[in-house]
Amino acid sequence: MFDLRRSDVVLLQAVADHGSLHAVERDGRMTQSSASRRLVKLERRLRTLLVTRGATGTEPTEAGHAVLHVGRRLLAAIDFAIATTHHGSDAASRLPVVEFAVGTEWAYGLDRHLAGRFPDVVFDIVPDDCHRVWQRFERYAADAALGWETARRPMARRGGVLVRTVAEEPQQIALPLGHPLAAQEILDLRDLARTEWVAVVGGDSGDDQGWALSRLTPVPPVSFTVRSQGAALDLVRRGYGIALVSPSTLGGGAGPGVVLRPLRQKFVRRLRLAVDPLAIPEPLAEDLCAWLRRLYALRTAAPGAVPAGTHRDRTPHSGDHCAPATGQTAPPPVLLSELRWSAADRSGGFEPEHLHLLRVIGRTGSLNQAASALLVTQPALTRRIHRLEASCGLSLVHSTARGTSLSATARRLLACTGPAEHRLDALVNHLREGDSAPVPAAGRPPARAGAGPVRSPVSARTASP
Repeated sequence: MFDLRRSDVVLLQAVADHGSLHAVERDGRMTQSSASRRLVKLERRLRTLLVTRGATGTEPTEAGHAVLHVGRRLLAAIDFAIATTHHGSDAASRLPVVEFAVGTEWAYGLDRHLAGRFPDVVFDIVPDDCHRVWQRFERYAADAALGWETARRPMARRGGVLVRTVAEEPQQIALPLGHPLAAQEILDLRDLARTEWVAVVGGDSGDDQGWALSRLTPVPPVSFTVRSQGAALDLVRRGYGIALVSPSTLGGGAGPGVVLRPLRQKFVRRLRLAVDPLAIPEPLAEDLCAWLRRLYALRTAAPGAVPAGTHRDRTPHSGDHCAPATGQTAPPPVLLSELRWSAADRSGGFEPEHLHLLRVIGRTGSLNQAASALLVTQPALTRRIHRLEASCGLSLVHSTARGTSLSATARRLLACTGPAEHRLDALVNHLREGDSAPVPAAGRPPARAGAGPVRSPVSARTASP
């Protein structure tokens, strides 16, 4: 296991939050020079740059964001396991958790539908504006992302990820029923130059609408400016103008008094799914994409449609996972999140490296053999275990007739942190196997911001030659 310390995660978090290492020094954790030396040492061990330093400040690279996010997850898993030792949950009851950033319009009820379709995975839904959805995924703060991409606002360009198009949706013009242009099957944008518009600001449709209005000469008059397409359709229905709308937000139709017409000039937005392969295997990602396509078709075809297998559709379908039969109670999962579940003074002394120490003791079943494998003496290992037990207030090992065995608490701690530990090791191997960016040698100043772009190995492996 890679030795990532809590102080390393604190340093990367300070760079991400404040753009400098001054915050670490203000908190009294360490001096700025010590923080800088620690970052350089961490970069050498990973063989890649984690931060870029320039005249305007310091900011994490793509690899820095990845290490920060995976490190926060591992520390959160440790804190959660220590704070919930009284639960006594079995390792088999824990499920993998996928942090899924989605656009706000898709968030309502999505977790419930996903739980019915994918019972072996827990999707932690994080709703946000589509602009910030891709920003979260770009900075490794989400394992998967679902959002709209337009020609004027592309999605995140992270390297080494699986990207699938769920749907392509041409924008349409909503007109009042009695409008002179409502009789035409296809509209030309130039025919709408002198027509009053209802403008929708914000969101993905606003991007295309602003682009459409900028191409008209003269710029058409705008009667109202609203933020929701529902309000825009209501104003169109009342005869206050026309609007550019998205079919998927209308629930299968624009309603009475409004007609939808396609444009000859295509303004297309794409619903895209991006998945981190280190967190979600490709078969699961393909299955998720197929399910989202079906969900999109249901939402667009008819109002109130929901996926099969939910509470409104009891008919089983092939390929759908069914709920447990009556009388069979599924064990409640122990979910991992990035919340701090325990006080800093209780779990602050437990470092990720202690997980490796406990695994060696559990594998060998003897402090003598564990000390030999860890290249320390048995008295030193015993003292270290005692200090660790005193800091977290838990019993981790106990003596048996055959040697030394892990306690139930220690076994649960290892089981609870296993997925996050695997994520860290997978990321470290991925970074080390890539074409590493140059790491500054000791005593040599880092490259300045104007010295050219730094390519992270996360994206270097997938870049086109």
